[in-house]
Amino acid sequence: MRKILLEVPAKLMQDFTEKLTYLELENSIIGKNEEDEIEVEVYYDKSESGKVDELEEYLEEIKEQYYQELEEEEEEEEEQDED
Repeated sequence: MRKILLEVPAKLMQDFTEKLTYLELENSIIGKNEEDEIEVEVYYDKSESGKVDELEEYLEEIKEQYYQELEEEEEEEEEQDED
């Protein structure tokens, strides 16, 4: 069995878990990293590689969206502080 370690921001854990459940991949929560992201190990067979690719792509998409929203919020706060 193969495994991959994925790091998920805590705020995205619910969305990530829903996708993980949908794909029916075996997994374990390992802990947190220095950035307070949840570390999740996903176990899979070679035949499930496509599901893992789909999960990785999904995680990257939601992380990108999440960090973009955080950046926009910070910019708005800076603009308000300048007023």
